[in-house]
Amino acid sequence: MDETGQQCAECLGPVSVAVHTQHGVSLCPQCAEQFYRPCASCGGLIPQDEAVLRDGALCCVQCAAAPVSEDDTPALSEDALAVLVAEFIQLHTEVKQLNDRLDAIKEQLKRHAASQPRIANAMLLRTGEDAVKCGYSVRVSYNTEKLVAVEAILGTEHFTALFARKITFSAVKESLETFLASEAADTAAARAAILAAAERTEIATVTPVTAKRKTGTSGTPPVPSAARPQP
Repeated sequence: MDETGQQCAECLGPVSVAVHTQHGVSLCPQCAEQFYRPCASCGGLIPQDEAVLRDGALCCVQCAAAPVSEDDTPALSEDALAVLVAEFIQLHTEVKQLNDRLDAIKEQLKRHAASQPRIANAMLLRTGEDAVKCGYSVRVSYNTEKLVAVEAILGTEHFTALFARKITFSAVKESLETFLASEAADTAAARAAILAAAERTEIATVTPVTAKRKTGTSGTPPVPSAARPQP
């Protein structure tokens, strides 16, 4: 709180001791206590009607949208990290080679099975005690626009007895982030409802990083242009 002669943004009355919101707006202590709450994550003062409930605590929109971090996850020592990184890179290379070979073998077996007679949509490839089963199935999808025409012909009641309607929503990331970060009072309820509807799952991926080779640092030194043999 600062000594100031500013005006309270809520009651518009003069204040000698101002309380500042998360974004620097000045309030009198009475309005701050009545209409605002501190964010449980960042501590910033936010309007209580814009606060979002997260894990039982009130948070601002930005903190509620941030992924949850595992603060109690123990860190590895440098030696343990080096061992795991080296083993991961080695195993990643081996797995890729095995998967590539496995895919190539699958394709060869599929081509062979296609030349043989099927029994109940399956082909058993047997050599001695070893056997591989090649099964066949058909997946059917329907064009949405064409089914709309079918619904117009049959009517909604008959159509819904034949097809289940599924509705999905994909966020337009940039527009949604801008909307959630806004402070417009007329959309506060919508922002809170969107955050309540969101189900966040953090996905971690681990991939090897190929080191960049510096020019002239490989095992074989570069040959000067004057010494290179001419064709």
